[in-house]
Amino acid sequence: MRKSPTSSASAFTLIELLTVIAIIGILAAIIIPTVGAVREKAQRAVDGNNLREIIKAAQIYAGDNNDRLPDPRTIPAATMTSASPALLWPGIIARNNILTDPTFYFSKSDAFFAGVYPISIINTTDTTKRTLDASLSNKSLAWEFASGIKMSDGAAVPVAWTRGLQTNGSWSLTSGTYKDVGGYIGFLGGNVAFYNTAGANAAAGIFTSNNSARKTNNIQQAIPIAGFIYGIPPTGAGAGTILGRATGTGAARGP
Repeated sequence: MRKSPTSSASAFTLIELLTVIAIIGILAAIIIPTVGAVREKAQRAVDGNNLREIIKAAQIYAGDNNDRLPDPRTIPAATMTSASPALLWPGIIARNNILTDPTFYFSKSDAFFAGVYPISIINTTDTTKRTLDASLSNKSLAWEFASGIKMSDGAAVPVAWTRGLQTNGSWSLTSGTYKDVGGYIGFLGGNVAFYNTAGANAAAGIFTSNNSARKTNNIQQAIPIAGFIYGIPPTGAGAGTILGRATGTGAARGP
């Protein structure tokens, strides 16, 4: 009886295995940062679209309210109250059924966002719509807002911007939504643009002064002189301060 010849199974040598592992490591080192950067840019694009919708919502609100955008300082206490007036800015809009989705006010790129969105902006159990939802409390929004703005103030007036913008036109490493990379600014004219921190410090300035046609990088000098800036500072380890405060930071007369 003849025996069929046995075929010897081929196998990788140790050198071949190490070579394959090294190639996979090199490819991973190239691909993983690229994928991360693409995801970051995609999220920023989402954030930019969200800011456009916020600006549109504020403009729609103004159309029904004597051409005045949301202003926490002028809303009657009998209409809506909050321990953090900064939250009244989105609350005023949501109360008018214009933009009621709280996810528009947060960014997945924000290191201080825990990944859990508020249930609602307006308290769903309050039929009078005078109170904000408890799930919104103590959460730092991705945006800061300006008040005291009328539709007639001019297209170049900033309305809302990425949290952490400083008076020199750069973003804070500790409190910025994207750290010190930069951020979005949404203007009364409806345009939204991303400004890198390096580019924001250009001598020409980002904004138009509230006192003249001169340029400035200080956003306090760009909003109406009687206006205020609102924002919710982040909390926790490494959190820094922001220009806007829960109770409002006043404008400054520009050059």
